[in-house]
Amino acid sequence: MSVPCVTLAVPCRTDEPALRRTLDAAWASWQAAAQAETHILEVIVCLNGPAADCEALRDLRAFAAAHGTPLAEVDADAAPAPPATPPAVTALRTRRVGKAIAWELLRRRAHGEAILFLDADVWFSDDAFGLLLDALAAHPGAVLASARTRCETRPTAFERVMAVPYRVDFPNLSPQLYAARPAGLPASMPEDLFDPEHWLELTVGADRVVRAPGAHVVIRLPATPADFFRQRVRIEMGKVQCSAEYPGLACRAAPQPGLRAALAALGPADVARLGAYLALRETAHFVAWRRYRAGRTADVWQQASTTKRWDAV
Repeated sequence: MSVPCVTLAVPCRTDEPALRRTLDAAWASWQAAAQAETHILEVIVCLNGPAADCEALRDLRAFAAAHGTPLAEVDADAAPAPPATPPAVTALRTRRVGKAIAWELLRRRAHGEAILFLDADVWFSDDAFGLLLDALAAHPGAVLASARTRCETRPTAFERVMAVPYRVDFPNLSPQLYAARPAGLPASMPEDLFDPEHWLELTVGADRVVRAPGAHVVIRLPATPADFFRQRVRIEMGKVQCSAEYPGLACRAAPQPGLRAALAALGPADVARLGAYLALRETAHFVAWRRYRAGRTADVWQQASTTKRWDAV
């Protein structure tokens, strides 16, 4: 009888500068999980982008070598069939850029009875994977178990503004870290999505998404207005796209905290910062709406480089 498997699925751009750091944290979290006693971990990283030999691939090779396991390098654009027995570590390479493309390739390749979807540029504690898998097991009707996204803030006025929304507990799926039950996922994900997790959460439905108490994932905030708009225009374009192309999904969202509840979570200084943040977000939404209507969407997947600088203050 084969040993049951959990899949770690990581969508990763070829220009990702710190994949090894994230993979080391992932291994530590897996080793701390009770499921590591009864399951094997399959690691699949989808490297999407034009670079043939990139830093992210070198990081993945080093990770596999450090754990004494061979790395399977697979050209996803050649449409190979998944192997019957999963390799321990796989580099799934595609020249096409986009998180939805990577997500779909990862999902098709995964062998696990549960899939841990993880962004390549985040931090999380050792207990995160176990908490997510425990939450999924405790709710047999759930398809997704989500961490809560928090942020690491540099001591600047701009990032203090950027951090305000993370002080409010929104019940949304974390795009950066969640566990999924493959049998309940949609049959496929459209490859042109600008905000894949927003579409996924709405398609699955709020009643089949649970929060894993205590599971947190930490992101770096954009440190400059330019990086904020690179990141936020894509997110807002995802909202515009969902409204225009999938109008029936909005009613499936989880109820959001009202203005009074949001303000109650903030001090006076943060209320003022919230006003500044909302003004920036509305500007990004207007830009996204204009570009979407004009069909100017080709360059939406721009790297917000300051969100990758974990060692910089």
